[in-house]
Amino acid sequence: MFLSSLQSWLSKAPNYTIFRVNKLANFDCNILQKFLEVQSKELNSSAIPKISFVKPDCIVIEQWPEGTAVERSSSEVIVDTMCGAAVLRGSHIYAPGVLGLPTNCKLDEKVDIYADLDGQCKRGLKLKYDGSKLYVGTGQLKMLRYELFDNEIQAYGVAIHMLLPASRLPVINETVCPKGQLLLQNFPSIVAGWVVDAKPYEHILDMCAAPGNKTTHLAEMSDNKALIMALDKTEQKVAKIKQTCETQGVTCVKAFVFDSRKCHSDEITDLKCPPFPSNTFDKVLLDAPCSGLGQRPQLKESKMSPKMLQSYKFVQRKLFGAAVRVLKVGGKLVYSTCTITVNENEGMVTWALENFPCIQLIPAEPFYGGPGLPDVGLSDDQRIMVQRFGPEEDSLRKVEDLSQNTIGFFIASFIKVSDHKINSGE
Repeated sequence: MFLSSLQSWLSKAPNYTIFRVNKLANFDCNILQKFLEVQSKELNSSAIPKISFVKPDCIVIEQWPEGTAVERSSSEVIVDTMCGAAVLRGSHIYAPGVLGLPTNCKLDEKVDIYADLDGQCKRGLKLKYDGSKLYVGTGQLKMLRYELFDNEIQAYGVAIHMLLPASRLPVINETVCPKGQLLLQNFPSIVAGWVVDAKPYEHILDMCAAPGNKTTHLAEMSDNKALIMALDKTEQKVAKIKQTCETQGVTCVKAFVFDSRKCHSDEITDLKCPPFPSNTFDKVLLDAPCSGLGQRPQLKESKMSPKMLQSYKFVQRKLFGAAVRVLKVGGKLVYSTCTITVNENEGMVTWALENFPCIQLIPAEPFYGGPGLPDVGLSDDQRIMVQRFGPEEDSLRKVEDLSQNTIGFFIASFIKVSDHKINSGE
């Protein structure tokens, strides 16, 4: 019932595009302003999307005004739902997402984009697709059929340059500005970094760090002076963390291929690499692997089984236990997810407080999201300390439109008050 009541909200794209500004770079907002002015002329719009700052490192860009439109096309391109969702968030279309394209299309021709909702469109379709589909925007074709489908190696690069998504979000690539100045990031993910509040010379652990967006945010907040250990399980993911750090000009991060569930060991005394002994870190960020049901837009309902949904909390508990152990007494642990389920959010807070007498829940400030849900295990005093991003309204804390029109997300913050014995229950 809880998930189904949110389905309408989850099926729509957020109303804003959010960029994080790299504090270590010299960002000029006029570049964005001029870029949108050029687009407004291409769209024959009399106004441009409003640009505002929540904080100096967070830019909010609104939708194109009501009535902004482009002339539709008779040529239809079919893309998969993941690609369709990205278009509605303001992305161009990349070659791997294209499923169907008419044979008579020409370069730079205007085409209408439809997402295949049933997942039945066969790659390389030439005819008009008769399955269930959703219009997601109009763009200009940049790759022809033979480039997309005739090679044995999958094509890559921008296949369709989007003019206007159906969501009316502006299409802005990070490359509009010089490399490393801007990073496309969901608003609650930025807020999670603010909650951690990284300071120079602090020893910080980012437990599930790929692709490195939150990692680099912490580094930038600390003026690139914190010592940040970033862990993830695979070589590919850690390579992405290192690439993100390089792009952002971050040098204070050390990234390791390591399973964070095993990042604690009191048999180890070396603080230079995992595993780590107890009481090592001033702050720990556990942006936990989760069911991801807060992502928007979701163009088709999740087929995740109840058993799969239940499985996430057990991984999260293992990670949380390791986080508490490596955290210093007096240190801060920030737990976050990009999902909406109670088990992975308020349920995790309840479980943590029951099993770890050495930690206390503290306000996850600064507050932008609403309080935790009522009647799911947390008292009003506790749920006002956490942040839940979603469409819910609650008298405990009023939130701005931005916080209700982003993705579903959850943040909780804890302080370690002692080294008392940790209860079993992971």
